[in-house]
Amino acid sequence: MKSCWLPIVALFLLSLSASCDRPVNPGEEGLLTFSRDTVMFDTVFTTFLTPSERLIVFNETGRTLSIDRVWLEDGADSEFNMIVDGIQANDVQDLTILSGDSLHLFVNLKSKEKDELARDVIAFEINGEVQRVPVEAFILDAYFLTARLAQEGDFLTVSGFFFRQDTTLTPDKPIIMDGPIFIPEGITVTILPGTEIYFTPYQFGIRDSNSAPVFALYSWLIVDGTLKAEGTGDFPIVFQGTRRDSLYLENPAQWRGLWFREGSINSKLKHCEIKNGLLGVQVDGPSTNLSPKLLMQYCEVKNMGAHGIIGTGFDRTGTALNSPPSIIMENCIVNTCKQRTLAILGGGHYRFYNCTFANFSLFRFSRRTPQLLLTNWWYNEDGESIDVYPTDIELVNSIVWGSEDDEVVLDSVLAYDNLRFDHCLIKSSEEYQPFVLPHLFDGFMNVDPLFNDYFTRDYRPMAGSPVINTGVDFPLGSSFYLDDFRNRIDSLRYDGFDIGAWEYYPIE
Repeated sequence: MKSCWLPIVALFLLSLSASCDRPVNPGEEGLLTFSRDTVMFDTVFTTFLTPSERLIVFNETGRTLSIDRVWLEDGADSEFNMIVDGIQANDVQDLTILSGDSLHLFVNLKSKEKDELARDVIAFEINGEVQRVPVEAFILDAYFLTARLAQEGDFLTVSGFFFRQDTTLTPDKPIIMDGPIFIPEGITVTILPGTEIYFTPYQFGIRDSNSAPVFALYSWLIVDGTLKAEGTGDFPIVFQGTRRDSLYLENPAQWRGLWFREGSINSKLKHCEIKNGLLGVQVDGPSTNLSPKLLMQYCEVKNMGAHGIIGTGFDRTGTALNSPPSIIMENCIVNTCKQRTLAILGGGHYRFYNCTFANFSLFRFSRRTPQLLLTNWWYNEDGESIDVYPTDIELVNSIVWGSEDDEVVLDSVLAYDNLRFDHCLIKSSEEYQPFVLPHLFDGFMNVDPLFNDYFTRDYRPMAGSPVINTGVDFPLGSSFYLDDFRNRIDSLRYDGFDIGAWEYYPIE
């Protein structure tokens, strides 16, 4: 067991069943009708308590019905649990349904099976006649890494799993990270293509000045050493929440995010999908060697409850601009974040090449703030006064577009040392354009990029888009990549670079 101290202020900155042979006929005639013919769970993880699935039982006979018994046929051996009309039990007797009325059953499970289909049957008996509804769930085995927080005075302690040596994570099983998982300084964790990383919605209540707990999400990966997550176009690496049911596939704020702290070095994310978190990727401090602190290529960050990319690259010694960029992003897409797709706090050194920042108000997903926030100041250690820091931020061949009139906020104290939107397409209102235009070079202002379908988050350019062949080839400072977001042979930028992460090709 090992513990780690975290200042609270810093945290806030940021088997088939033997019964399967029995005949089951949900369509057999009977007095009851059901909302579904099978209670089916989306794939769930071993030992995890699933969300509840609902079955509604209707009485459409025109008379009151007395149900003698409702039960799970596997009895005490069942891995499923029921709540029947408010009664938590797997065998309930003597229920009544009035004519035209219904009763509700809720079913969940915590399975011991591994990579197996768990099955049971809910049986309903009326006057010796039995109707049955199957229940099924596929149980997926996984590796579990668990850590827990505790509060001691003004500090948090973390106990549980730590990476203690260089480690390679493989795609043979999903990996569940439950709580704050650390990669300490001097340790490198390598993640192989096709690996799926899941984070639980672990919450912890930090006590405020009145000793009242304030709960927040604390399942995240905290990098003080090095993370090498390099997928491929065919086998990406996915970071996401553990909820696999359909309602949560595109829901934000299910886990916290990836946090690269000041001591981290030489990290790389390639062909990674980072989704459904709170803060997608946060990078603190400047690079401390001859390489960027974080290199991101061909990645997508989406569905964040707050921010997609956060950079706090300021250095109180004032030497950040003498180092490589804190973040280099190439051919990346950041989209559908409730607040910012990109927030740079306190200046620093950053480069973004052929990136698409797209933020729209969509069904069940609304936003009301500009998606890019770029500042050259941050609060002093006293939390009240501010310091101004050197700034060297360039976006090249990039799109900043969304549903707000203003999608870029420049918040500076004194002038920026260097801030350039080079061959970019950005959106800004007439009122705010005077602040943005001085930093726009050979680009477009308020010209629709003609995304193929932003409702489905398809940010490929359509024929006639102004981004086609209007970028700068092989941007200076980049890795001189030859392709777009797909990173495949059919994604080469043949006739000049397009603006954004996608190179144009005819869409059927």
